[in-house]
Amino acid sequence: MDQMNVSITDRLVSYVRKKVKSGRYNNASEVVREALRRMEDEDARAVRLAKPSAEDILTDLTEQQIERIRQRVRASVEAIDAGEYTAYEGREGLRKLADGVKARGRKLLAQQAAKRSAGILPARSRRSLQ
Repeated sequence: MDQMNVSITDRLVSYVRKKVKSGRYNNASEVVREALRRMEDEDARAVRLAKPSAEDILTDLTEQQIERIRQRVRASVEAIDAGEYTAYEGREGLRKLADGVKARGRKLLAQQAAKRSAGILPARSRRSLQ
């Protein structure tokens, strides 16, 4: 096991000593190792939450939401089978796709802003802007 010297504040020194004194830990190193393991677990959890798996997302959906997704997927597959799609090839194709998505998003945001200013939609809260 490697050794490492670290500097910590007096407040943290008191905290570590209190933990050792509690009897749960034999020494300061055990306290620090436990704290670092918890930090690792918290970081891993944050990564999982930032990039949830399909299973994580599906777990949070209601049966009605899942059924609507199934219906949309079926309709999309049928549209593809019927030849109703746009093919994008290469970088230029991806750029055209991205430009179209941005244009639709800007149009939607402009429509929502117009509805808000007309009093049709409630104003967005400060939290939703972050």
